[in-house]
Amino acid sequence: MLIHCRIPAIFLNYKLTMRVIALATACLSFVLLSMNAQAQNPAHGAIKGHVTAEDGAPVPGVGVRLKDSRKQTITGESGTYTLRNIAPGTYVVEAFVAGHDVTSRSVTVAAGQTVEADLRLSVSRQTLQEVIVAGGRNKFAKKETDYVARMPLKNLENPQVYNIVGAELMQEQVILDYKDAIKNAAGVNSTETVSNGRTSTIIRGFRTQNYIRNGMMANQLVMVDVSNLERIEVIKGPSGTLFGTGAVSYGGLVNRVTKKPFETFKTDISLTAGSYNLNRITIDLNAPLNNEKTALLRVNFGRHGVESFQEAGFKRNYFLSAAFSYKANDRLSFLVDLEMFRNQGTPSIAYLNPAAGVTDYKEAMGRYYNRTYYTNDLVSTFPGYNVFAQMNYKISSNWNTTTVFSTGGVNARNQYQFAGTWRPGTDSITRTLQKYSHNYNTVQIQQNLNGTFHTGPIKHRVLAGVDYLADITQPTYTSRFILDTVSASAPTPFLMMEKIYPLFPTPTAAARNFYKSHLDRYGIYASDVINFTERLLLMLSLRWDRVDNQGTTNMLNGVVTGNYSKSSFSPKLGAVYQVIKDQLSVFANYQNGFSYSAQTDRQGDLFQPEQANQWEGGVKADLFQSKLNVTLSAYDISVTDKLRADPEDPAFMIQDGTQQNKGFEVEVIANPFPGLNVLAGYGFNESEITKANANVGKRPARSGGKHMANTWISYRLMNGKLQGLGIGGGVFYNSETPFDDANTLFFPSYALVNGTVFYDRPGYRIGVKLDNISNTMYWGPWGEPQPPRNYAVNLVIKL
Repeated sequence: MLIHCRIPAIFLNYKLTMRVIALATACLSFVLLSMNAQAQNPAHGAIKGHVTAEDGAPVPGVGVRLKDSRKQTITGESGTYTLRNIAPGTYVVEAFVAGHDVTSRSVTVAAGQTVEADLRLSVSRQTLQEVIVAGGRNKFAKKETDYVARMPLKNLENPQVYNIVGAELMQEQVILDYKDAIKNAAGVNSTETVSNGRTSTIIRGFRTQNYIRNGMMANQLVMVDVSNLERIEVIKGPSGTLFGTGAVSYGGLVNRVTKKPFETFKTDISLTAGSYNLNRITIDLNAPLNNEKTALLRVNFGRHGVESFQEAGFKRNYFLSAAFSYKANDRLSFLVDLEMFRNQGTPSIAYLNPAAGVTDYKEAMGRYYNRTYYTNDLVSTFPGYNVFAQMNYKISSNWNTTTVFSTGGVNARNQYQFAGTWRPGTDSITRTLQKYSHNYNTVQIQQNLNGTFHTGPIKHRVLAGVDYLADITQPTYTSRFILDTVSASAPTPFLMMEKIYPLFPTPTAAARNFYKSHLDRYGIYASDVINFTERLLLMLSLRWDRVDNQGTTNMLNGVVTGNYSKSSFSPKLGAVYQVIKDQLSVFANYQNGFSYSAQTDRQGDLFQPEQANQWEGGVKADLFQSKLNVTLSAYDISVTDKLRADPEDPAFMIQDGTQQNKGFEVEVIANPFPGLNVLAGYGFNESEITKANANVGKRPARSGGKHMANTWISYRLMNGKLQGLGIGGGVFYNSETPFDDANTLFFPSYALVNGTVFYDRPGYRIGVKLDNISNTMYWGPWGEPQPPRNYAVNLVIKL
């Protein structure tokens, strides 16, 4: 059990970047301190407080004013507000939201003093949400989440970097595909699609599976429907300390947060049609089940059908979810969430790898962009489910426990895959078919204890938790054969599955293609966020992790391979100093990730876990009453103890390989004036194999582009007869990416231009989007052709 730590090269190699960060911090600090100094008259006082909803949740974007006065402000992301420069006297403070009753209270202000006045609205936060968004606030800047640190921390208090893609942005862009939503995160590539519809995300140069749902494992190896998503959280950096291994990468993780029930009746019916015979319907129904509103239910249903832009291919997906919450009393509450889905269609995308000797990918492969070499008879079916249950118990005002259970899986007994391979020196390919009868599920149980206490003047916010995760593959087999050889340029011969079924060979013991597996993971973790002052905090976290791999069992001869047991420690450290309280902070972190291997050295001993260590520093800002939100960071991730073949005896492995990924990222979210919203991000990443048998100094394949940028700007009319009419547009850029580890061939760079027009009214919403306006030809990290220009028209009826 080893902990690896080294001096971060980024602070040596990225001096310019760090100087820019330091200069930006100093300039912002000077300006804001000057503004604060000029703003507050010592003969006057101030009023500050929190605005919460009926259910106790903080509410951002609510107006707060002094009655019969012009002095007003709006609440920030954590529901806080401050009114400055108030002459001594007694006033009435009002919290107001259009269409709802004003909440008020009387306060007395003294010279040089700040009085606190908290206000509680008479409606739930969810009910207020649509009204607040329509009010023109910074709707893309919702950064508060309990999942990143597994405790409630404000963004400015959290030393870890993360991006959030919320429901408002997904609706505005008429997002229908999960991976299209993720591209709004700074420095992220999400173009991968494999045959069953599963996607991965490239974060900081590392390929990351989209396996996390509500903070728990949800190993969904098929397309994720967006109809039940409230937001997507892209959490940056190795996160083994709180999330373990198996579901995260060294670059980070993607957490999809599902919709939760709320306290009022509401139904949205969404109808979408568009290119390639797109036809989609979703229904989102929410209702309280009793007069006390302690029992709440939310149901989502979806049906998604679309043809491929290629010569063959289609999807027919069905989705149903139900979330039920029950508040037994002021201390005890429950949440149960069930998803069921049935995806059916051909392989999600078809592609060929280029022939040997190709130097220009686009020139060589562009002519095959729309080819599949199979027909719509090659149909797979993926039925699956996810179950999530949570119990919260409030021990006292400062302590609470959370018990979480999660399970999910897919029983894909009829999954058919296709591969085309060039015949050397010809214009023909061999067509290979594979049947993949796959049945898997995961089971996770987690228990967390959160609390707050003081040691003298020092505040501690603590987390202690344990979790168990089982990753189970039920008896599964693969069967493949070469069907025929066809011309790559001529029309495709028809492929009829009734004639194909008898040709699949029976699995054999020698081929080891009929098997089952079982892997158990155990974790104990703790975290302490120590506030030495209101502005200075330190985060200390540690995990002990153990994996018991029962191995892979050959179902035809009973032989078990790959079984092992290993354990590791994973630390995480962070520091934050708020230069301007609740407005500007500087942060630094050290994060660790790890992965296990079943391989052994020449003595037969298991290797130590592979380790990834990240050092990162940067700035976070939430300025001008949350109208401007900025995150700027520089990072260095060093991967050590990678396995490679022994140069002296390739039959054995040695553990001294290394890789380094370093770079910086910027995210800017702005609301300069009501109705105008701006989201922009940029990521620079250098990924390099630093010690290996081959390709040293090269950028690994499937590590994304060195430069990635995204921007989205929208404007919505806030007044007048056309109130609610809006327009939005954005550009998404990715520089060239390596096709292989040797960097002999590259996928070309690309810039996508997307646009939307919408009209949002209280009873309905109409949206029209046009993606890839310039009809750019581009590919995913495996060579998957991406959709050309396409449109969608969406109508939402609000009941």
